Amino acid sequence: MKKSCLMIVCLAFLLAFSAGCKSSTGTKHTEEIKVWDYFTGKQQDLYHELVEQYNRSQDRYKVVTEYIPFNEVKKQLSVGTAGNAMPDAVFLDNVDNASFAAMGVLEDLTEKIEQWGQADQFYEGPLSSAGYEEKYYGIPFASNALALFYNKDLLKNAGISKPPETWSDLKKAAEKTSKGQTKRFALSAVKSEESAFQFYPFLLSSGADLKQLNSKEAASSLQFLTDLIKKGAMSKEVLNATQDDLARQFAAGQLAMMINGSWNIERLEEAEDLNYGITYIPKDQTFASALGGENIAVVKGKNTAGAWDFISWLIDPERLETLTAETGVFPPRKDLLESSSHWKTDDNLKAFIPIIEIASARGPSKDWPKISEALQTALQEALSESKTPKEALDEAAQKISALN
Repeated sequence: MKKSCLMIVCLAFLLAFSAGCKSSTGTKHTEEIKVWDYFTGKQQDLYHELVEQYNRSQDRYKVVTEYIPFNEVKKQLSVGTAGNAMPDAVFLDNVDNASFAAMGVLEDLTEKIEQWGQADQFYEGPLSSAGYEEKYYGIPFASNALALFYNKDLLKNAGISKPPETWSDLKKAAEKTSKGQTKRFALSAVKSEESAFQFYPFLLSSGADLKQLNSKEAASSLQFLTDLIKKGAMSKEVLNATQDDLARQFAAGQLAMMINGSWNIERLEEAEDLNYGITYIPKDQTFASALGGENIAVVKGKNTAGAWDFISWLIDPERLETLTAETGVFPPRKDLLESSSHWKTDDNLKAFIPIIEIASARGPSKDWPKISEALQTALQEALSESKTPKEALDEAAQKISALN
């Protein structure tokens, strides 16, 4: 009887041990996916909510977010390459996508994007920013663009019935709105990426591009802006003014017109008694705008499958609408922008829809940081009148040509 009991106990133990082993080996391992982002405020809150939702939706991957300040992303990506402290995926300024692809930091996502089959739902400008040498090294996440913001009351008081459509109209409107403390028209010409961003639409509108900086068309675009300063239609203060500076001045009624982006709409709506509108940047040959925003990319050699699983989930129209509609940016997906009512119910947001459609990505080029620096220098030299526009752009053309 005792032997029988002992055998039963031993058998039960063996069965329990065996079942435990099977349970242990059968447990699915959750892979951690680290993603760098630079979101703040409401955008950060919404993004974290979606990350938690993704993590609850499946048990194969767990996304872990890590905040990296916007100004530190490029530095950390470069340093991380040497120290092997890289994330699996990263949000980055779309203008930096090509340069990091060229450095070998980012994973080629061409095959995954083609299998995904939704690339044709993205606007050409945002999608092109993720490309390098005819391959995709990221996917657009959120977009913005530049437009002309104009104070309706100040234009009306100056006898101007509608916003300027051409460079000639802009020049006349800027001269007529000069009164008291009002500073007529302004764009950001500060020595940073902001000025290259703001000058780009004028360059493209003239019919020139980055390969034609020493052309008469390119020179005419910079000459036009220089003439505005010479005629008092734009202040030399723009040489030190950021886009945020311009937004504050415009909100205070100190600017009749400015070039700025969709991200500042929310700020301007908080200003009392500000009656303003948004339209295309006045043209020379054609309307043009510069594209801003961010892409999300996968770091080379990391967990590509897991990172792409999260990315493709996140940029589904339903999730992307949640993240963009509430945060002052636009989705790069035309199927979402055209179907959602959010961007169509506000006049100022609605004005940006056709502008997003024509906005051009800066570059895209692996050498954009150096190209941008050449443009910034040319703009500063011409507007400060230390060089003629032609001299400044000829020198910029030489610098860019030497990069090839």
